[in-house]
Amino acid sequence: MGAGPAIQKGTGSSGRVFLLLLKSFIGTGVLFLSSAFRDGGFAFSVAMLLLLAILITVGMMLLVWTSEVVPGSFEQIGDRLFGKPARWLVLASVGISQFGFGCAYCLFVAKNASELVRRVSNDTVFLGPWIFILIQMGIYLPLVTVRRMENFAILSIMGNAFVLFGLGVVSVAAISHMVSAGGVAKDIVMLNADRFPLFIGTSIYTFEGIGLVIPMKEACKEPKKFGMILCVAMVITTAIYVFVAAVGYLSWGAEVQTIVLFNLDQNALSSTIYALYIWAIVFTFPITVTPTMQCLDKVLFSSVLDIDPDVKPVKPAKGMALWSPRKLFWTQNVARWAVVLSIGLVAYFAADALDKLVSIVGSFGCVPLSFCYPAAFHLRAFPNQGLGWKLLDWAFIVVGFAAMIFVTIQTLRS
Repeated sequence: MGAGPAIQKGTGSSGRVFLLLLKSFIGTGVLFLSSAFRDGGFAFSVAMLLLLAILITVGMMLLVWTSEVVPGSFEQIGDRLFGKPARWLVLASVGISQFGFGCAYCLFVAKNASELVRRVSNDTVFLGPWIFILIQMGIYLPLVTVRRMENFAILSIMGNAFVLFGLGVVSVAAISHMVSAGGVAKDIVMLNADRFPLFIGTSIYTFEGIGLVIPMKEACKEPKKFGMILCVAMVITTAIYVFVAAVGYLSWGAEVQTIVLFNLDQNALSSTIYALYIWAIVFTFPITVTPTMQCLDKVLFSSVLDIDPDVKPVKPAKGMALWSPRKLFWTQNVARWAVVLSIGLVAYFAADALDKLVSIVGSFGCVPLSFCYPAAFHLRAFPNQGLGWKLLDWAFIVVGFAAMIFVTIQTLRS
């Protein structure tokens, strides 16, 4: 989930909104899905991934329909329907999920860089991931002081191109490996009863993008078409996820790595892919953590400013002492640096459990945003809807909450 579309409200054509949705949905998370298929088993994973895609799309549409009668951002809708507690719950979930993405991406870069150095040096130099976590801290600390995300637009586009190129290379390599091996791996299982909760959390992590739904809808020049645009984008995204994950698992079986890039042969092309992925994440990191920074600003500085803290500070709240732009800027920077350092610490301690980190972020951070909140808001916004819709809303709330608890606990135990 990013910071929002790079187009003004009501100015985006259907084609542009569609491409922005695809750009937002298809990211590095798909590289974790092949190992997630190993955790869930092939048949279970394919069926569950398709089911989750449908349910997540329904959750997005519930939020879209709610926004048509209760306008505003995700947290504003919660505030208007349930009061301040709902607003803070949404902000907390967004902040936690994006913080988790930042941790996973930081560790992803560290492991990629460590593997890249090993391969380029022909196994003569081994640098632990912690070294590259420290290097990232030195890069991210100044980057997160940048307020205008437009400054990263070109880097973001380049990063998305690198990601797509990498997915193509992984898919071709996996198919080539199956051809040379004379078929799929011999140790493919249909259901892994011991580790399937890891798959659920990872797949929800990969799909998470509901925070962009309302900004994208508002950006669409023809909002009545947005539902169809969103559904088509999700169908294409799901097809890519299933294909890339399936060929990776079928090719390497139980040997598939948590980051499927590590299964590529040791050559110049794979090293280039590693370097491109590192670029794609490092220089778009501020966009990834921007929602966390925004949530933190609203929590810490809402008593100082009446306006959005991400807007240039110019107006003090009533009865409050005037904060100069410089004072607020540097106070916010200290808070942002604290977030970055916290991300580094979590990445360091989770160095040997990247798959679990991704699954926990998906279950604890993303499930409420994708299922519980949209259904609760829809239920309150449409009190006179039919029994079928009410049952659907309640099912999303109850099952979503139960899934969050179950998958989080089972992931920690596994």
